[in-house]
Amino acid sequence: MPVWQEFFERHRTNRFTLLSIAVDVQGPEVVTPWIKKYGVTFPVAVDTADIFGAAFGLKAIPVSFLVDEVGIIRLQGGGPSKEFLAQVEEILREPVSTVRSQTRESATAMSLDELRAQVARTSSDADARLALAQALERAGDYQAAFVECEAAARLRPSDATIPFTHGLVLLRQGKTNEALVKLTQARDLDAGNWRIRKQIWALEHPDKFYGTNGIDWGWQKEQIAREKK
Repeated sequence: MPVWQEFFERHRTNRFTLLSIAVDVQGPEVVTPWIKKYGVTFPVAVDTADIFGAAFGLKAIPVSFLVDEVGIIRLQGGGPSKEFLAQVEEILREPVSTVRSQTRESATAMSLDELRAQVARTSSDADARLALAQALERAGDYQAAFVECEAAARLRPSDATIPFTHGLVLLRQGKTNEALVKLTQARDLDAGNWRIRKQIWALEHPDKFYGTNGIDWGWQKEQIAREKK
């Protein structure tokens, strides 16, 4: 965060803005202290359900995208390395395009009632049930979300996103141990997904992620090496 904050301060008047998405199943409560600690002034969203990572098929974080004024992803990289920041600055020096995207949005957000109606029409659609479960979780209707997760799991037992969402629902109810069981199932279904593994580590070893000295990157490297064996 400190590197991105400094970059944001230098370029905020250069037709540039920054949005950070914190992927953390434990929610804003564990993210906010770090925003305050580093004096972050750009917007930070919290993705508790890992929707962003799943949409882009990401297996590890951090990841960075640069989107131009037309909505085209121009760059993709990891963290804010010197090389990546130099590439961003090179694109920022380009003249602003007057072209506007002609591509229509492929999808729009559906309301809870619309999602319920969709499931009623296509009860065997695992995607529809998962989308409804995620919406119910956001609405705080955990019992109904639990039911939809179970239904989706029966329809598509090999999809890691389903036990991940199931674990999130349990976590919201304070059932950490049960949530870890579901997150572990998600990890086993998608063994190469290090985003899921990091959520498990953060729950099992909070001192390595939320301690006074910040994230223990050395411990993470050791953990990655252990779990790759």
